[in-house]
Amino acid sequence: MRFTLVFLFCLLAVFITCQSVTVEYPMYPPTKEGRDLKQFLNGVKNVAFVLEPMNSEIWAHESNRSFVLMVPGKIYESLSNDSYFKILDLKDREDVLEGKEISLEGIQKNRKRIGEVLDADAVLYVSVKQPESQCYVERKMDYLALGMAVLRVAAAGKDRDRQLSRAAASLINDPIVKPTGVRKVYIPIEANLIRVDSGEILKVVISKPSIIYNGVGDVSCPSMLPSLSAALDQSISEIQTRLSPKVESEDISIFIEDENPEVEALLLEGYEEITGENPNFQRAKIAWEKADLKAKGKSWAAKANLATYYFSEGDYQKAIQFYDEAIRLGGPEDDYLKELKELMAPPPIEEEATEEK
Repeated sequence: MRFTLVFLFCLLAVFITCQSVTVEYPMYPPTKEGRDLKQFLNGVKNVAFVLEPMNSEIWAHESNRSFVLMVPGKIYESLSNDSYFKILDLKDREDVLEGKEISLEGIQKNRKRIGEVLDADAVLYVSVKQPESQCYVERKMDYLALGMAVLRVAAAGKDRDRQLSRAAASLINDPIVKPTGVRKVYIPIEANLIRVDSGEILKVVISKPSIIYNGVGDVSCPSMLPSLSAALDQSISEIQTRLSPKVESEDISIFIEDENPEVEALLLEGYEEITGENPNFQRAKIAWEKADLKAKGKSWAAKANLATYYFSEGDYQKAIQFYDEAIRLGGPEDDYLKELKELMAPPPIEEEATEEK
């Protein structure tokens, strides 16, 4: 009985000292490109999106003009749902950017105003030019026909020779490899990610064509608009891969205990800001900054919580700075904070395998 009470007391003490929340953070590929992307993005989370105006009059094919109407919403929706960034749409925001300023030069000139009005860290400027398309016929494997042929052979049994003859004859009427219509689509896309603070630009140019197949055995060219849509999806995916890190999540402890009751109240206030009905890490950060100020920089818990905030924002430099400060204060969770620091360590760069000559 006494052991049970002691165990429950210890468990309650841990519960009071810290709480765990799920924090999303950016994960970069272990390549030179990943390292460069991490260095460029440091702290970039809110990104304003603007698409260069597309003049449908120069796009002769009717489906191309339909494509023009599709592009802005498709790119914005894909980036909003799948990228690490919080995407802010600059469409129809003449209070921020007039029509004559929608160019790469105009964005550079007005980037600080955009950042102030929208609270944006960077601007993603995308230009989409007229697609090019080519149709041809290619022989493609019909895996359904292949599977049926394998089943016929497997079912041959005792009368194998006759069944094999029938299977071979059926392949003449329904061959495994069939002529199939193909459309090669090339959509020239250039994406420029511009930092609001420095004006630095990270550019991605899509130069790889997309190959769209018709149903196996259908030699007609795949329809234009669905092909353009599929090619755009592939291009957007490529842009995300090269400009946005993947999103990972980690359960991280938020510390809410301090010897000073006023500091402890502010630590708890910050925790409640990220666990309520409308979680807000920014308001939590403000509460923890007040706790740090109230403690005159002596609260390891406030430092650790602020480090976690910057960790979630992808600002590893500030996160490491605050984790180091928390560790130097000698709190009871030093080993745990050191483990969190390791999550932000640059991954070893994978060397590309070279073929022996």
